[in-house]
Amino acid sequence: MRVAVLLLMVPVTALLATVWLPFVNAPHIWLGMPSMMTWSVGWVIALTPALGYVEYQRTRRNGGDR
Repeated sequence: MRVAVLLLMVPVTALLATVWLPFVNAPHIWLGMPSMMTWSVGWVIALTPALGYVEYQRTRRNGGDR
């Protein structure tokens, strides 16, 4: 479970640090969208499988669907 939580912390930390990262919080265009929007969408997409993995580990550890 510890690995699952550490895996989850990567996208959460990236999303929380968005406003303090100078290469993201600048008037740039990435893939036709503002850089902050592209950064946030990418990490939200990465957050979905991380949350799925945490849920999988939780249900497997508890011995079934709960």
